[in-house]
Amino acid sequence: MMSPAPGRSRYDICPWLVDARLGATIVDYDQKGTATGASESEYTVSILPDMGLPNTMSEAEYAALPEELASQIEVVHGYVIVCESPTPQHQQVARRLATAFESARPKEPCTRVQMETDVVLWHVPKFTFRRPDVVVYRCKEDRNAKPEASDVELMVEVSSPSTEREDLVDKMAQYAAARIPAYLVVRMSADGGIIDAKEFHLDAATRHYRAEAVMEHGIVLAYPYKVVVPFEELTD
Repeated sequence: MMSPAPGRSRYDICPWLVDARLGATIVDYDQKGTATGASESEYTVSILPDMGLPNTMSEAEYAALPEELASQIEVVHGYVIVCESPTPQHQQVARRLATAFESARPKEPCTRVQMETDVVLWHVPKFTFRRPDVVVYRCKEDRNAKPEASDVELMVEVSSPSTEREDLVDKMAQYAAARIPAYLVVRMSADGGIIDAKEFHLDAATRHYRAEAVMEHGIVLAYPYKVVVPFEELTD
């Protein structure tokens, strides 16, 4: 496992946009997914670990990477982001949540449920893909084809205290810019419990998410199909 950056937990997952200047900012996105500027908040992060990778990467360069390297990164607006290993409890919650979605999945319309699968948000002007904890998307003719944003019905992130701000600010803006209809954030506490789950639906007019529900005892969804699972079934 890669060593964590100074001042960060080894389980911090996918830190903010990284560049060689040891700085990063939260960026806003327009309707085409173009970064339009930084917010007032700035966060200092470490530079890319020595993995033999550049700090920026095109779609072609990413496609040419060996699987063992490709599985450790995401690319956001052309910047390489290192994804460190999540905790076992995080993985358990994500896996059981994916199982709940799979068990509830109707036969029609055809959908698929995957964990940690690349989802291309946009190809231009700068290649951007994310690897959500769980994604529900419409079936593709090629079963091996990875989903594009236009295929996705729901993105799910299981959020730890160290990634909560990214999940509720940066990723939310990106997923909305990519026109993904729904977004679910399951917020976990430092001790591995679940605080709540926040459901967001896309407002087609503004292309921003609006809060649909805050769930404090379990997941209860009607979209993209009915799913009900108590939190204790995810954590115990």
